[in-house]
Amino acid sequence: MHGLMSYRRFGRARSLRSDQAKRTLGRYASAWARSLRSDRASARARSLRSDRAWLEFGRYVAIERNTRSVAA
Repeated sequence: MHGLMSYRRFGRARSLRSDQAKRTLGRYASAWARSLRSDRASARARSLRSDRAWLEFGRYVAIERNTRSVAA
């Protein structure tokens, strides 16, 4: 009987460790998924800022050209 109880306790302990491992793995997988979403959002924001900078740069160049042509 003692061996059977020990086996049950060991089985329960192993099950608890397995559950804990799944939770830990789930936490890492969740953090990884959040990281991917964050990376995508950052890339999109960078892309939008780049487009906006290009438009502002284009507007600046156009103003410069107009100013130079008026002054010339």
